[in-house]
Amino acid sequence: MIQIPSDKDIVILTKPNFLSHDVSVKVLNSKQTVSMIQDFDFEKNQLFVDCDEDCFLEIDSSVKLSTKQMLWENGKLLLSQNELETLVNSMPPLSPFLAQDLTGKDLMLAWGKKESLLSAIESGFGTYFSRSRNGKWVKGEESGHLQNLKQIYLHTNPFFVQYVADQVGAACHTGYYSCFFRELGQNDSVSFVYSNKVGE
Repeated sequence: MIQIPSDKDIVILTKPNFLSHDVSVKVLNSKQTVSMIQDFDFEKNQLFVDCDEDCFLEIDSSVKLSTKQMLWENGKLLLSQNELETLVNSMPPLSPFLAQDLTGKDLMLAWGKKESLLSAIESGFGTYFSRSRNGKWVKGEESGHLQNLKQIYLHTNPFFVQYVADQVGAACHTGYYSCFFRELGQNDSVSFVYSNKVGE
């Protein structure tokens, strides 16, 4: 049984298949999320939940995807400095930041600020904003499980950042390769995606 946090925004990721870099995002409150899960068609689509139970990944082949803009690739900024500044200044104060691996597998969803994005562009590492520590968070800085970025995309409707990364070790603090290590099923059933944690 999962416990959806009542005091957080819940992010719903939707993709046409499990290994896809094409993804859309919507942000719901906890009540809307509970309704979504109650009405979910488990026979037709798949639904995964992350470690904090505040992000869900829905696999739906009929999803309509919004366009994305590649901002950065392999250390090279693909926009002019002026275009980057305009984009960054239009960012909401806090936005979803999604990390995927090179195969399209979703690794984790965290939140970030414009400073997180600028730092990622400069360093080439997956960078976020930690709400609990109220500051910049470079994924893997302490554990060594860094995200070596290959591409950064921006989506505008709604606004979110998409990292494509070469993940070192586990993306999840629990030790699993991905934070989306549980699949939900009918009658509140939960099954594990990975048979073991990284390094086991």
